[in-house]
Amino acid sequence: MIKAITFDLDMTLIDFMGLKKLGTYAAAKAMVKAGLKMPLRKCQEDLFKYYLTDIEGERVFENFLKMHNHYSERILAAGVNAYLRTKQNNLRTYPKVRQTLKILKNKGIKLAIVTDAPRFKAYMRLDAIGIADMFDVVVGKEDTGRSKPSKLPFKRALKLMKVNPEETLHVGDWPERDIKGAKSVGMKTCLANYGYVTHKLGKYVKPDYKIEKFEELLRVVNDYR
Repeated sequence: MIKAITFDLDMTLIDFMGLKKLGTYAAAKAMVKAGLKMPLRKCQEDLFKYYLTDIEGERVFENFLKMHNHYSERILAAGVNAYLRTKQNNLRTYPKVRQTLKILKNKGIKLAIVTDAPRFKAYMRLDAIGIADMFDVVVGKEDTGRSKPSKLPFKRALKLMKVNPEETLHVGDWPERDIKGAKSVGMKTCLANYGYVTHKLGKYVKPDYKIEKFEELLRVVNDYR
C-alpha cells in the first residue's frame, strides 16, 4: 500500500526546459536590443546552451557577457529583467497536476519533493504555480549536500515523512538519477515519460511504472494499492 509519494520538480511537475528556453531567448533579445553586439539567433542559442551548464546559477548572464567580452550593467539589467518577466509569465505545471495532487492528498497519501535545486528556489516555484500547500516535505540540495542518484536525498524525505521505502513511490523524469536513486533505497519508481529526454549519465535504469500524462499516476497508485 502506498503511504507516500516523492516527486522530482523540474520536468516532472513543471516544464522547466521549455521555461528556460523561453526565458533565455527573451533575455538574449533584450540584451541585443540594449547594445550587445551579437546576431540575435546566435545569442539566443549560445545563451541557452550556456545556461544549461549552470542551470541554478545566480550569475549566468553576467558570466556569459564577460565570456564574450561584452559585459555592461545596462545590458545585464535588460537581460535579467526580460528573463524574470518571461519566467513569471510562463511558469506553470503540466496539465492536471494540481487536480491529481489534490486527489492523492484526499486519499491520505503524504507528498514530498526531492529536488537537486536549492530548497528556497523549489519553494519559490511551488508557490508561483500555486501548489506549495500540497507538500508535506521539500528536500533540496542543501539538506544533504548530495545530488540524485545519491541515496541521501531520498532517505532524508523518508525520514521526515516517517514512512518506509517499500510503501513509497518516487516519480521523476530522469532514469539515471531519479529512478536509480529511488530504487537504491528500496522505493517503487515511476518515470514521468512526458518529461524524459535522453541523458548521458550512465546506463538507463528501468522504472517500475511509466506515465505519459501526470493524471495517469492515479492508475499507478490504484494498481499498487
